[in-house]
This record gives sequence, C-alpha cells and structure tokens, in this order.
Amino acid sequence: MPLRLHNHDLLADAYAVRLFCALIGVELDLVTVAMLPGEGGRDPAFRAINPEATVPTLVDGDVVLTRSTAILAHLALTRDSSGTWLPAEPAARALTLDWLAFAAGPLAAAEEARLASVFGRPSIFADPAAAARAAFRVLEGRLGRRRAGGHAFLAADHATIADVAVFPAVALVA
Repeated sequence: MPLRLHNHDLLADAYAVRLFCALIGVELDLVTVAMLPGEGGRDPAFRAINPEATVPTLVDGDVVLTRSTAILAHLALTRDSSGTWLPAEPAARALTLDWLAFAAGPLAAAEEARLASVFGRPSIFADPAAAARAAFRVLEGRLGRRRAGGHAFLAADHATIADVAVFPAVALVA
C-alpha cells in the first residue's frame, strides 16, 4: 500500500516530501488539503488524523507524522535503499540534522513571507520578510563556507535530506 501524504501543492514543506519521494522512487497517495487561505483545517476527517491540521501529514500504516523534517527522516530510515540520504557517519549525520533544524526554524521564515505576500496569511514572525532575509544571509554564509571547503552539498559529499529540506525555500522565493 502506498504511503498517504496529506498535501497542498503550494506549500514548501509538502514540496520537500514529494521531491524526496520522487528522488528515492517512493509512490505516494496524495490527498489534497485545502489549506489556503487557511480553510483546510476545518475538515473533520483530516482533523481526526492530525488534530493540528498541519500540512504535510504523512500516514505510513500506524505511523502519522506531521512535520516535514520528521517525515524526511522517517522516509530516509525506512525507504532509502541506498542508506545515504540520512548518513550513518556521525559528523555527516549531525550536519544533516543541523540543516534540518535550520530548515524547520529560521528558514521557515521564507515560506511565511511567501504565504503572507501571496495569500495575506498571518505569520508567526513579526516581519517575515526581514526574518527570511536574515535566514538567507545565514544560508548563504554556510553554503559559502561549505563550497570553500570543497563540498558541493550541505552535509556530506552527496545529497542528503538536508539538501531536500532546504531546497524548496530557495526554489519558491517569489
């Protein structure tokens, strides 16, 4: 049975999950949740699965995950036949987890700024555009140091879920 992803095509976190599944060849049963401009959380069937009504939400049998970084880690641990997307080597794994925290924390401001601009959605940030600019400065600095050290990817010598988690925030900048 394919994994079920409660999804909205315009949300960066859902994009990251769909992208990762495409990269590792995992089939998803997509269920669109009408999230924008904030009406999707009213569906009782979806709230029964995820009371917070956050998207993306992954259902994998009895496992229900409601945060994209946790979903990416779960998929890397359970569906990545190469075993490389969440590295086993301690330093690379720690860097991957650090980038996941950055994607879910400061870099989330980019998505907040985009949704505020496009849909007028209220943000958890007082000034999401300023917070996004600050996050992009941090990202640019960290990427520059990695590149100067001869590394083409964020956390290892190959792509990891860190690269997937960070990519949508950059790709969807309006």
